[in-house]
Amino acid sequence: MKRTVLIACLLCLATTSQCAEPPSSIESYRKLKFPPKEENFEVGWKDRVVADYEVINSADLPSLRAALKDSDPYVRAIAAYALGVRSDQTSADALAELVKNDKEYVVRIRAVEALALLKMKPEVIESAKKDPDPGVPFVAKLVAGQVKSEYDFAAEIREAYAGGIDPKAIGSAAIGKPAPDFTALALDGKSFQLSSVLGKGPIAIYFTAFDG
Repeated sequence: MKRTVLIACLLCLATTSQCAEPPSSIESYRKLKFPPKEENFEVGWKDRVVADYEVINSADLPSLRAALKDSDPYVRAIAAYALGVRSDQTSADALAELVKNDKEYVVRIRAVEALALLKMKPEVIESAKKDPDPGVPFVAKLVAGQVKSEYDFAAEIREAYAGGIDPKAIGSAAIGKPAPDFTALALDGKSFQLSSVLGKGPIAIYFTAFDG
């Protein structure tokens, strides 16, 4: 029996890559080759989109809550946003603390977004409108109305993320080529599909995007 156990252990050590558990979605996000820094805006963004999906869909809530205190600001940021999308009201106080005191504006922005999705701490969202970094007040004003709205924005976002994403389809839109069909949530909470308006006249699509 002892010999069998010893052989099994040796085999496991010899094939560490097969025995070791794969890194968590949060750990994979931390190890992104091109984290969401301004200088990486045009590189690595496809990997970041895939990583966002993984964190929001698969990271467990305790790990996300712990990640709010991570030394990496980008990990704190994605964890804050994911907790908002996952409607984790337990995290409201911790998210409010990030809005007030985190040194990185990217984290404060994500925490504001999360509180709006939770429909909690409206006074903290209001205070964010006076943040010294212009990006934070911009987002605070943009999402403030979500708190009073009856629409469940977080549920809509969860549904979108749960559908997954095809990495090969990312970046398929290109100047000079027909626009790929897509469905997105409009400001009024209704679903918008590009194909429903094609051929009916000029189209102007406005959206805000935040990579971080």
